[in-house]
Amino acid sequence: MKFFQFLLILIFYPVFGQNISVQTNFTPQELIEDILMDSGCISNVNVTNAVSGNFSGGDLSYGYFTNNNSSFPFANGVVMSTGRLSNVPGPNTSLSDDDAPNWVGDNDLEQVLNVQGTVNASIIEFDFTPNANQIQFNYIFASEEYQENDPNTCRYSDVFAFLIKPQGGTYSNIAVVPGTNTPVQVTTVHPAIPGGCEAENEAYFDRFNPTNAAINFNGQTKTLTATADVIPNTSYHIKLIIADEKNYRYDSAVFLEGGSFNIGANLGEDLVGENGLCPGEVYSLSSQNTANTPQTYSWYAVQENAPDILLASGPNEANYSINQAGRYKLVLDYGNACIAEDEIEVEYIDFKEINNQTLLACDTDDDGLSIFNLESSIGVITNNNTLYKVQAFYTSPLNAENKSNPITTTINFENTLKNQVIFARVETARGCYHICELRLETTENPKTKINLINCPDTEGFVRYNLVDATTQIESMFNAPGKRINYYQTAEDALKGENSLPINIQFNAEELPLILFAKIENATTCIGIIEVELLAAPQPKIKAYEEIVLCEAVDEITLTTKLKPSNSYRFLWSTGETTPQIKIQEIGEYWVEVSQTTSIQEEEFICKKIKEFKVIPSSLPRLSYELLPPFGSGRIAIKASGTGSYAFAIDQNQDFSTQSAYTLSLGEHIIYARDLYGCGTASIKVNIPGFMAFFTPNQDGVNDVWRLQGISRQDPNIEYVLIYDRYGKLIHQMNPYQYWDGNYNGKPMPSNDYWFIIRFKNSRSFKGHLTLKR
Repeated sequence: MKFFQFLLILIFYPVFGQNISVQTNFTPQELIEDILMDSGCISNVNVTNAVSGNFSGGDLSYGYFTNNNSSFPFANGVVMSTGRLSNVPGPNTSLSDDDAPNWVGDNDLEQVLNVQGTVNASIIEFDFTPNANQIQFNYIFASEEYQENDPNTCRYSDVFAFLIKPQGGTYSNIAVVPGTNTPVQVTTVHPAIPGGCEAENEAYFDRFNPTNAAINFNGQTKTLTATADVIPNTSYHIKLIIADEKNYRYDSAVFLEGGSFNIGANLGEDLVGENGLCPGEVYSLSSQNTANTPQTYSWYAVQENAPDILLASGPNEANYSINQAGRYKLVLDYGNACIAEDEIEVEYIDFKEINNQTLLACDTDDDGLSIFNLESSIGVITNNNTLYKVQAFYTSPLNAENKSNPITTTINFENTLKNQVIFARVETARGCYHICELRLETTENPKTKINLINCPDTEGFVRYNLVDATTQIESMFNAPGKRINYYQTAEDALKGENSLPINIQFNAEELPLILFAKIENATTCIGIIEVELLAAPQPKIKAYEEIVLCEAVDEITLTTKLKPSNSYRFLWSTGETTPQIKIQEIGEYWVEVSQTTSIQEEEFICKKIKEFKVIPSSLPRLSYELLPPFGSGRIAIKASGTGSYAFAIDQNQDFSTQSAYTLSLGEHIIYARDLYGCGTASIKVNIPGFMAFFTPNQDGVNDVWRLQGISRQDPNIEYVLIYDRYGKLIHQMNPYQYWDGNYNGKPMPSNDYWFIIRFKNSRSFKGHLTLKR
């Protein structure tokens, strides 16, 4: 248990009336033997231990209660609490939150429930001997820790257990959720808590208590029954325990119904619903848990609003055979005021609602043979009654009777005869069965076809929305709300396999194409019709074209390359409506071409847009640059303009986009051609070099030093400087001039000299030459 915050909320509830009352003047022996049991069926009852909180004023944590004409379900009984007994009665207006000195928990409880840290344990232990092989008693668990709409309900719970063992044996807990081994606690039995947890075993939760409830606890379970199988005439020990967990806060209590601790006759589960008896079946009723032999067995037919009818009675009537529906009761009299009884409801399955049925399937060729989904008929055969199930389908009634050679292809069964009859074996859980006929018939297939026609997209695909076909089908067959699915093959349609999505596409080259539309209601195929997918022709024009407008040309023509026709309509971005137009400016243009086609007496218009990009181009303005090292003959061609260019050397052919070349000394012609067709331009170039030596001896050979392979007005070289070995400027000249080996009119001696060629782009080249005399 944990500490919680409290909200005081005023809520109006229906008036519950009186509160229960409690008493402490019963001894533990009296509480067990006289209040809880009060039966001659249990002997040797002996209370061996009782533990209560040590409260001031003589108050206890267990005692006797009576409902005091209140709404509490039990008339009287024993209550055990983790707080004061005086705080158990209602109204539910205060928190039961008690503690007492040295009030500890219980080790057996902790071990069996696998919990730790229990405190404030109320305990009553007793021995007893049953004279049958089952004991039972009724109880209700209530707790302050039930808090409506509070997530704490999902987290915290006090704990209790009813531990039973044979003498010398080990304990087992019988205070569990019915049909499970789950201990009954706040956290295991509750409704859904918003923001906290889902419902858990809600069927066993009774209610959250209002302020005027008969007990002072926030919530309680429904009446539950603790049951244990025992060995007759064997001594057993029971330990009833309830304790707080972790701390004393938020008390809980368990109420044991007075007189409910007893042995029980057991006729077993009611034979109703899926466990009902088969038509004509004779069934023998008998008690399933009598070990000691009763003195008398008495069988009754229970009557509503009338005395029960005695059917048989005597020491030898252990069984009673029935062949009629009704409610039956067995009373076992063991003597000494020990009486046990049980009732059982019996129904007979009559299969009146199971009738012969007809299953329809579509038939694409009207030969009476088709594919049937036998399982789709199950709901009709069983009338959707969950008491029945179709065990299998058979091709003959004899096979159905013997459950031999069942049909295995129940989803895609192919009949072999027109209007073939097969047989369904309908069973209940107990094995009762009835055989009904299932007639396999085919519907007359509609002799019609619908078309879906669309235009291809820019990628050549034709897209269809099958809702368009559904609309046509519903109109033709007056079938709104019917199930319509589409398939690529008739076989898939018959089988109901591989249905197509609503939005589909096909390459225009695959068309025309036939699909199959299957029209069904809940259980029957109404028809399968063909849906033909067609593609309307689209204008045969390119989607994009790039066109060049040359600088020297005034206008060009943009054309769709289509001839004027009543089938075509043209709309240009310029507003013109002809197959072609003339333009004078670069930019982007488009034309929308509409083509009208008549298909099956219906006109379809497909449109396609062609985009034009008009780009500029021109003849190049040519120049070139000499690349180092000087005299290598390497040049880079430079072409400026709006076009893209290819180049050729010395002849107007064999063009290449390469712009760097190595040429021989002397004059060359560079040709540049516009790749967009705007023409060819040319330029002359001179590839320069220099003399490695000269001999100014007036013999007419190499008498002067000059640059080689240049014209008088070289476009690249600005001037040439010549130095002696000491760095003294000896001579400066233009690129077409020469040096005669003199300085200030005087011959320079034989030696190595240095020169610098200065280019107009500010680059320079350094080299040396030799003067020989």
